[in-house]
Amino acid sequence: MGRMKVLRVALLLGAFSVAALPAAALEMGSTGGQFARASAAKLNAVEAALEATDKSRNALEQAILADVSSFYEARGYRPLWFNGSDVSSQLIALKRRMAGAASLGLDPDDYATPHVADRRYYNSKRLGHADVEFSLAVARFVAHLSSGRIKPTDVSRLITMEPQRPEIASVLTELSQAPSVDMALHRYEPQHPQYRALKAKLAELRALGEEDDRIVVPDGKMLKPGKSDERVALLRERLDIALPAETAATLYDETLVEAVRAFQEENGLSVDGIVGPQTLLALNGRSREEDIASILANMERWRWMPGDLGAFHVLVNVPEFKTRVFDDGEIVHETRVVVGKPRNPTPMFSHAIDHFVVNPYWNVPTSILKNEMMPSIRANPHGYFARHGYQVLANIKGRMRLVHPASVNWHAINPRSVRVRQTPGSHNALGRIKFMFPNQHSVYLHDTPSKSLFKRDRRAFSHGCVRVQNPLDFAAAILPAAAPDWNASRIERLYGGKERRVNLDSPVPVHLSYFTTAVAADGELSRFEDIYGYDRKMTEFLGS
Repeated sequence: MGRMKVLRVALLLGAFSVAALPAAALEMGSTGGQFARASAAKLNAVEAALEATDKSRNALEQAILADVSSFYEARGYRPLWFNGSDVSSQLIALKRRMAGAASLGLDPDDYATPHVADRRYYNSKRLGHADVEFSLAVARFVAHLSSGRIKPTDVSRLITMEPQRPEIASVLTELSQAPSVDMALHRYEPQHPQYRALKAKLAELRALGEEDDRIVVPDGKMLKPGKSDERVALLRERLDIALPAETAATLYDETLVEAVRAFQEENGLSVDGIVGPQTLLALNGRSREEDIASILANMERWRWMPGDLGAFHVLVNVPEFKTRVFDDGEIVHETRVVVGKPRNPTPMFSHAIDHFVVNPYWNVPTSILKNEMMPSIRANPHGYFARHGYQVLANIKGRMRLVHPASVNWHAINPRSVRVRQTPGSHNALGRIKFMFPNQHSVYLHDTPSKSLFKRDRRAFSHGCVRVQNPLDFAAAILPAAAPDWNASRIERLYGGKERRVNLDSPVPVHLSYFTTAVAADGELSRFEDIYGYDRKMTEFLGS
């Protein structure tokens, strides 16, 4: 076989048959000048392929292209995956994994490599394009796998998670040399138990046959005992409760109420017999298609989470209205919480609780002062402030000082020029204690005097902060690991005094998260209301 023919060995990617390039072909003796010229052409081809790549891309794609370009520049624009027309075994393994990306909750079309699939490699230009195309696909695949396809702030400016993007040069170097591509890829995938459980559930749902018809009770007003509603007939059918003789078909009678109470108890809901949003969600479930879309959105949000949540950490799941304390993967405390209203969402981010404040003042946000309090203040300043325990501070000679509410012209003043705060006590909106992790959103976990709200299933009532049902129990769960010299009894003895700060010896990681689908201990899906509409928006982004 002639030397030039050796360099034109057919590349059979479709059958994964690789023609080995003989070592002799790399040592062309007296024709070394020809080989040098061929190598230079390949280098130029890689550089040209990078220059020809579409630059009009989203921010993530632009970042990937910039990283891949820098990687090739650092290696002198030498091809990574091809040696002449010979293809690496790593390319073959990666191509197979990217083709099966749907099992990872990703879209295989995002990692298509048409130039690599084209077998007609008879010149360096084609090889250059194929090499760059494959590097970009691998970089995109690993970036999506480890940190997601969507920029969190594109879903909401209040989602300020910072996904840990992989270092692309290290990715390409490692994967192009990996003895086992599968093992190398594994470390880029989230290791959180819930992520793995959702991935397994995704495979299970996709493997099922045709879905049976479901009985769906439509949305509407809360259905209360003794009331009549056209949806009652469907509710009876859903719970398989016969219509008693001489009972109107639309009446929500006691027999059906008892069936609803039993269903609520079985599903961990408030047992009140009222069919509200949470009970309706549990009754109806979701179609398999809706479950799959939600799993994909939740897997994406797990990719936004820090890889290490902390051996000891706090996790707030906003749609579930729950906060849990974890120690080495075990739940050591769980409590109900109240979260932000849909128009005042609780932000999503990670931080660390570094201190408590006992007997806190509540510094009223300017937005609340301006939009909610001003009409009442203008009507009766002194009475309003006295009734609610508020104080007003104004800037006097460069310092914020207490002033009498009646001394302020509330009809003319800019709300930003004063500060309103609520004094400590049982009436205070923050209750007796708040758990602080100073952040850009000015939100935290705290007590509340409005205890009755914890009895409700749907607990989205705050302006964004997270109200904790039993704050002393929550403190007791944290203190042994964070501040061993303190305990709940010592904290409680401070109640009723002046404002007091308690610093933690070891800050506790806290994660404000948004998971609408989880896999329960029995392997069944737990579904929570998409209170802020993030699932819907992410499904549109992901095209799922």
